[in-house]
Amino acid sequence: MKIAVFDIDDTLIIHGNGSQDYYRFSTNTFFRELLESKNFDKIYIYTNGTYGHGFRVVNHLNISDKISFIYARDNLKTLLYPKHMKPHMDSFQFVNNSLKYDAGILNDKNEDHEIYFFDDLKNNLETAKNIGWKTILIKPENSNEVYIDYSFPNIYSALINMDI
Repeated sequence: MKIAVFDIDDTLIIHGNGSQDYYRFSTNTFFRELLESKNFDKIYIYTNGTYGHGFRVVNHLNISDKISFIYARDNLKTLLYPKHMKPHMDSFQFVNNSLKYDAGILNDKNEDHEIYFFDDLKNNLETAKNIGWKTILIKPENSNEVYIDYSFPNIYSALINMDI
């Protein structure tokens, strides 16, 4: 089973001049096509932003029907467990167990699954690597840290060039 977990800010969308108008642009269909080409079995959002922000971004990217769940700061805190957000280990462990349960692999002993985590922050990727996820840095500069499996300048380049 192939599972994708995406951060939102500066991973799926880039903030900069005019970013306050991000949601006013027309719906993006190219990203959906790229995402579908990877044949992920499940796709999740894991953001320190709000659920509403995540929801608007996945709608803009035309992938809301592809997303199994959005883990965000406001709904994670209501789920009672994580007192912290990324990069804290308790948050990652909660999300890891939750998505494995949702995907039906929580007690999967044969480990026949891979979880790919796309994020722009190295400390988030380091924690993800410590729980066994494949890590993809989305940042303009390359990185050679041992806890980063792949590095790409943007999400489009990652999905085009990754052989997964």
